[in-house]
Amino acid sequence: MCGRYVIARMAGDLLGGVELEEDLANYNVAPTQTVPVLVDHAADGGWRRELHSARWGLLPRWAKDESFSSRAFNARSETVLEKPTFRHAVKAQHCAVPATGYYEWLKAPEQGSGRPAKTPFYVHPADEAQNIYFAGLYEWWRIPAGPEQGGWLLSTTILTMDSPSEREAELAEHGAATLSELSRLHDRLPIPLAFTGDDDDALSRWLRASESPAAAVEEVRTGAYDVAATWELREVGPEVGKVSRNGPELIEPAGTLL
Repeated sequence: MCGRYVIARMAGDLLGGVELEEDLANYNVAPTQTVPVLVDHAADGGWRRELHSARWGLLPRWAKDESFSSRAFNARSETVLEKPTFRHAVKAQHCAVPATGYYEWLKAPEQGSGRPAKTPFYVHPADEAQNIYFAGLYEWWRIPAGPEQGGWLLSTTILTMDSPSEREAELAEHGAATLSELSRLHDRLPIPLAFTGDDDDALSRWLRASESPAAAVEEVRTGAYDVAATWELREVGPEVGKVSRNGPELIEPAGTLL
């Protein structure tokens, strides 16, 4: 799931409190490609937020080659504490993966064929001037061979959880319609973090969590639906399924909502 996502922020915009120095626009990011990640480092009695580039797909320290990352671009939050791929990073190497939105494909039976048809949707904040900040993990991997042998490669993964059920959507105080659409779109949801700009918002707490990984994961899971309830979905064209296609036309509406 979350097999493509979108960065449409331009140079000069604030990204989780960090001012961009370059144009990061990319409308069709795929696993193993380079993505931005936000991290907080302790500095001078406070915190310094930094923006780095990372490979989308986690490379644990013991991975033998880069191809491993193609299997680790998402991490199930329910098992992230136990899985060998993620259990080192989840202890203290937390990051946020910022995006303008992401694509997900709705599977529905084709009339007459019985085969599933896939319809792409663009999921994004209702206020498209805002970003989504996905809860992520990062790892540094030592490059074993080639021109960059001995160097370090930064990689990342995005945490996921169950999408809201229809019952959970019905009981939601806000955004019931959006949560209902998400429940039918896919059974998994990339976990978003609330960003208010305060020093104690969910984004900051996740980036700085180190004492109790289990509690930190549970906290981001608990707040995920509240953030997702503020999103919107729109159907887009099938071109988003081609990694070679890129540009703002990919997020233009191509049909009706769910």
